[in-house]
Amino acid sequence: MHSATIRTAIRGPLLAVAIVVIFAGTALATAANGFHGTILAHGTNGDTVQVNDGDIKFQTKAAVDFVSATVTIDPLGSSGWHSHPGIVLVTVASGAVSFYQADCSVIVHPAGTSFVESDGDTGLARNESTTTTAVVYVTYVVPAGTPNSGLRIDQLNPGCPQS
Repeated sequence: MHSATIRTAIRGPLLAVAIVVIFAGTALATAANGFHGTILAHGTNGDTVQVNDGDIKFQTKAAVDFVSATVTIDPLGSSGWHSHPGIVLVTVASGAVSFYQADCSVIVHPAGTSFVESDGDTGLARNESTTTTAVVYVTYVVPAGTPNSGLRIDQLNPGCPQS
């Protein structure tokens, strides 16, 4: 066989395997269920920011978008496994949210508490109540130009029993 024929014979099956892996990952990603977000505002801060005010330090190295949203989580609703392209500040307004990390650990956040999700961290937010709706207020700080559809990145279940 000629080397070009061998390369073609190998390339076809490798391409098929790559396509199967890509589509399998998409099919295995966990979708949100009973998780309803409403964007309230989306604005761009074109200036870099460096603020150090006592116990608070906030810094950006380029333009960023601030996106404010309200999320309602139905009883037993779930965000599905996901990550975000930047920093997410979450305040639980009512109900409680159980936030599962990729190591399957969980922290329960009752009304009146806040938590942070950060770039690249995979997690799952779930309302464990069978009767009470949870409401959270969310502020995303993401790279400038991030579309609303890109605020959440579906991820595979890292092997935890929650889905």
